[in-house]
Amino acid sequence: MNKDIARQALDTALALGASDCRISLSESEQTSISYLNGEIEKLQESSSASMRVTLFTDGRFGIFSTNRMNAEELRPFLSRCIESCRLLTPDECRTMPDPSLYYRGGLPDLQQTDPHFSDIAFKDKTDILKATDAEVDKSDPRLISTACDWDDCRRSDYIIDSQGLEAEAGGTFYSVSCECTVKGHGEARPQNNWYEGSIFFDRLPSGCGRKAYERTVPMIDSRKLPSGKYNIVLENTVSARAVSAVIAALNGSALQQRNSFLLDSLGKQLFPDSLHIADNPLIPGRTGSGYFDSEGVATMERDIIRNGQVCTYFLNTYFANKLGMPRTAEDAFAVYFPKNSGIGQEEILRQTGNGVLITGFNGGNSNPVTGDFSYGIEGWYFENGQRLYPVKEMNLTGNFLSLWKNSIFIGNDPIGFMEWQIPTLAFEGADISGL
Repeated sequence: MNKDIARQALDTALALGASDCRISLSESEQTSISYLNGEIEKLQESSSASMRVTLFTDGRFGIFSTNRMNAEELRPFLSRCIESCRLLTPDECRTMPDPSLYYRGGLPDLQQTDPHFSDIAFKDKTDILKATDAEVDKSDPRLISTACDWDDCRRSDYIIDSQGLEAEAGGTFYSVSCECTVKGHGEARPQNNWYEGSIFFDRLPSGCGRKAYERTVPMIDSRKLPSGKYNIVLENTVSARAVSAVIAALNGSALQQRNSFLLDSLGKQLFPDSLHIADNPLIPGRTGSGYFDSEGVATMERDIIRNGQVCTYFLNTYFANKLGMPRTAEDAFAVYFPKNSGIGQEEILRQTGNGVLITGFNGGNSNPVTGDFSYGIEGWYFENGQRLYPVKEMNLTGNFLSLWKNSIFIGNDPIGFMEWQIPTLAFEGADISGL
């Protein structure tokens, strides 16, 4: 990474009249391989490098980017950026962060980068795809196709600004997925998938193809349920849907524009006493961990919901200024549940008794102002904790606040490689429209 060009860009921007400036460099390299029915269908390798320039000029603000980072092109580019910025309307809320909030180093290694990334041969990647494809039962006459995908990426980020910030970070990630399509009844072609991921190549689990096949075949006999109220269990592959709506409603943009069902909620108990949701982006080896955000402000562990009470909004510098509140975090990076029911999905099904295990959402929408939602769902109907038959083509409707008030179980089984560690979740008395 060319840090010298970043320093040159910063010095040049200030010399051309910028009041303050932040330079962000980003580099990445990645490989994508698609493997269809036992043969490579697509191979793509790419690398990118870009510079993002954030300018504060005479009370005005602008963000500009380029991938042409030659020294001789830098001054003309920055000159045009500053000229463009001066055409904008001043906004007193557009300021740099308080420098005391910056990340200054000194924390342990967060183990986000595989040191052997460059040593992984192309054959190693295709061997994993072949093994994944081989896990699918090809003798099944109902099987139409198997699509396996490999993706890997290495990224590097560097930030420097006019207030003395200098910070850098990076990471790697590998993922493999498999999707199976089978012949259903009539013209139906059910499909399902599974995926695995890891920061480190040698920790990437196997079994992806087998799981995809096992999730697909039962969908052949899916049916609808009568409309009514049901207990629902959200599988850990989809349970983030119930959490992301809450996080989005606590975002500064939504709050400032009054486009949130959690307006004026800070410090209020709107959720069950037992609910504890937190964000901790400083756990080594966990996907989503990082020392700082896009403004260079240090990340930290923080409660989002504790004992049912809203503990924080997500405010970057701009929206903190707009709302007249302290800056917090610009987003939730590594959400998890410090407090759970101590049981996994199977025990949750058993203790829930009867209901619908939701394994997929199909379309739908939500109203960010009211928290009302309507989503298409698929999954399993279960009785006495046992799956009886798959279900599909039904709608789950309700309100996010009401849904959380009817929470009955929070599992201990988040998917390990996900940035947000959201486990299986169970709720009672949800409205489902079917037959």
